[in-house]
Amino acid sequence: MSSSHFDRRRFLASSAAASAAVLAAPYVRTSHAAGKLTAGFWDHWVPGANEVMTKLCNQWAAKERVDLKIDYITSQGNKLLMTGTAEAQSRSGHDIMTLPTWYVTAQAKSLEPMDDIMKPLIAENGKVVAVAEYLGKQDGHWLAVPATNGSQVKGPCARIDLEARRDECDDVRRAPRQC
Repeated sequence: MSSSHFDRRRFLASSAAASAAVLAAPYVRTSHAAGKLTAGFWDHWVPGANEVMTKLCNQWAAKERVDLKIDYITSQGNKLLMTGTAEAQSRSGHDIMTLPTWYVTAQAKSLEPMDDIMKPLIAENGKVVAVAEYLGKQDGHWLAVPATNGSQVKGPCARIDLEARRDECDDVRRAPRQC
């Protein structure tokens, strides 16, 4: 959730002088060196999907030394949407929250810009599909990172290489081949 007085960028800028003294001190990494995060994810209806998400997140958390707590929130009765709205109003709750991309505009004032996350992702993977950009950006800033799960970003449902092979087999003008 956003903080109008003190955000991470302002913290980094204001602590530059203090960091010089810290750099001289020895670095000791504890098991929770990176801190704690809470995530509220959509409770997926596909059997085993939550376990896969938990495994991926825990692998990341172990690598980054983050104490991660995951809550899976049902979409039944719009509980996922209501949880996001309640947390935005109370200005407390999960650090990371699943929102349908079409709901970003409703929560725009409560969301932190994600431009610093999206810029390297776009540089590495290319331009985002137009519908995801339309739904995830407000006033020229990314407010959400598009994801396939629960969004309008849909992966392909066919293999182009198999389609091309089928077309070759259907073309009767070509020399007969075993298809």
